[in-house]
Amino acid sequence: MYLPVDFFTPLLYVAVAGIMVIFAFPMGVSAFFRWKKFRSDANGLQTYARRRDLRIQTGISIACIALALGASGIALVGWQNSKSNLVTNIETRYAVKDVKVTGWNGSWAQVTLLTDAGVEHQNLSVYLSDIYEPLIEGNLADADSGSAKDLDIALR
Repeated sequence: MYLPVDFFTPLLYVAVAGIMVIFAFPMGVSAFFRWKKFRSDANGLQTYARRRDLRIQTGISIACIALALGASGIALVGWQNSKSNLVTNIETRYAVKDVKVTGWNGSWAQVTLLTDAGVEHQNLSVYLSDIYEPLIEGNLADADSGSAKDLDIALR
């Protein structure tokens, strides 16, 4: 009934991308300076073994950067998909016209809702059940009295 919402997996891909960049950067810098030294060496010191080692080091650095870019792209697509699924789940369960996800904490999302009645609710916490059912919690300050009242958002 509800679409899956998974904000954790994209964060894992971001972590993998970060590790790959941390691994690739020093290796790439080292390869760059080794290539410069290799080119300035005399012909007798420019052996095929050194050239092969430099190519391997450069190739691994480039491959790690490519993996980091790929992991970042997958993370971005996964994040957007989860965000879209969360909005769809909220619109499926509650009578709202517009949903804007303003943040994600890991346990809950912060959203701004515009109900069918035209009332805007800001900074509401949305929790997800095991079946990805969105549960909205929060208080609104009543404009007339200044007191807090429970949210009254109609279910579909």
